[in-house]
Amino acid sequence: MPSPFASFVKHLTRKALRISLLIVVFIAMAGIGAYMAMTLIIKGEDVVIVPELVGKDVLYGLQILSDLGLNTRVKGTAFNDRVPKNHVIDQDPDAGAAIKRGRDVKIRVSRGPETIFMPNLAGLSLQQCRILLRENGLCQGRLAGMVSPRFDSGQVMAQYPLPGATVSRSTCTDLLISRGPPSSAFPMLDLSGLTLASAIRRLEKVQLNVGRIRVVHRLGAPLGTILDQVPPVGYRVTPGNGVDLTVNRSNAGRDAADDQNTDQTELFRFSLEHGFLKKRVQIRMNLAQLSLTLFDDFMAPGQEIWLLIPKSGNPTILVYVDGQLIETRFL
Repeated sequence: MPSPFASFVKHLTRKALRISLLIVVFIAMAGIGAYMAMTLIIKGEDVVIVPELVGKDVLYGLQILSDLGLNTRVKGTAFNDRVPKNHVIDQDPDAGAAIKRGRDVKIRVSRGPETIFMPNLAGLSLQQCRILLRENGLCQGRLAGMVSPRFDSGQVMAQYPLPGATVSRSTCTDLLISRGPPSSAFPMLDLSGLTLASAIRRLEKVQLNVGRIRVVHRLGAPLGTILDQVPPVGYRVTPGNGVDLTVNRSNAGRDAADDQNTDQTELFRFSLEHGFLKKRVQIRMNLAQLSLTLFDDFMAPGQEIWLLIPKSGNPTILVYVDGQLIETRFL
């Protein structure tokens, strides 16, 4: 006959097993209930299947996702040798995933191969070349010009790298620009009586270069005008020839100042007028037989530059904006 203690232990064990079994059944029922509830919730929501976008044109992908009520998020771009430019490289979520309407689908867009074939630029204008190079991730390199009977002025004659060459993105292309057909010689213009700025503009219009600018003082002649020129009027010249000019200028007090301040410099200031676009500014100094470029760069509207110019030698400062002479100054 079992003892009272053994009977108590056996009774306690059976009770513990019954409680454990009840707990297991409760957990199982709760899990089944939660699963069924989630299934009903999901089935009750407005869900769509994410389409396959990889390899598709990005505009096509935008239209498909918009029609499905999904949002498109471009998470970046990258070079890719296999996926064409402006096509989808990958997506998140993947194709076939079920998501609710209004959710985001992230895509990464291809910028095309990192190496491309150099386009043929011959016969295009410089502006057209810049646009084509920019569209292909390339840049403009050095420019050179020469006369040509085959190409109009401003057209590209040759390039390097050559057309069809395999190049990497951001490669800069050197261009040879036509200056138009060679022109015949013509009689030298009469510049006497013109201001220096007007004379330079007339020389540039007929493709003549400014040579030495000499300053003298002649009583009875208007100040700041041309007194003499070399070559003289009527002399046969061709584009590219240099022309020396003599300008009338007051010398009041100049001799004494030159004796005392031969080593002094003068501060030259120039400010670009206000606007919206950057402009190319060139500042040149004519001194004796030399023509020096002191500044050649693009300036933003309202930007100001300061230059120290030596006074000795009576230099002449010429300021060009986008190739147009806008100011002449004697120092």
